[in-house]
Amino acid sequence: MSRTGRRLRNILLAIVIVLAVGSVATAPRESTAPATPLLEGAQVDPRVLAIFHRACQDCHSNATYYPWYSYVLPVSLLINSDISRGRRHLNLSQWPAYPVVRKERLLSEIANQVRDREMPLPIYTFIHRNARLSDADIDAVFQWTQAERARLIATSAAPR
Repeated sequence: MSRTGRRLRNILLAIVIVLAVGSVATAPRESTAPATPLLEGAQVDPRVLAIFHRACQDCHSNATYYPWYSYVLPVSLLINSDISRGRRHLNLSQWPAYPVVRKERLLSEIANQVRDREMPLPIYTFIHRNARLSDADIDAVFQWTQAERARLIATSAAPR
C-alpha cells in the first residue's frame, strides 16, 4: 500500500473512531422521570390525545422514542437539544404539576403555535411524516385548547 493510501486509511479510521466515541458520548439519555400519561388531569378527547401522542410526545414528554439515528453524532446533538428545549417549555407528562395559570398560558401557546403551523417543527415532520397535522387535526387541537382553557378558568373561579 502506498504512503498516500496508508495516510488516507489512517485519516478515515480516525474519523470513524471520533464519530463512534462522539456518538456514545452524545447518545440520548432516557428520561428517569416516571412514565405518566400525557395531559393527566385534563379533560381531553381521545382523538386529540392521539394527535398529541403522534405529533408532540417525542419532544414534549418523558415518553420519547429515540430512533437509531438519534444515537449518531452530530444528529444526536440536534435531537438532544430539541428535546431538552421542548421539555423545558412544555412537558405533557408533567401537566398535573403545572399551576392553573401556567396551564392556561400553555394552552394558548399550543393553540397559536399549532394554528400557525409552527408546531410540530418542520425538521421533525420532514422525517416523521405521520406527525404532520391535517387541517382537521389543527382544528381539533385548537377547539380542545379553547374548551380546556375555559374549563380551567371556570374551575379556578368557582367558590370553594
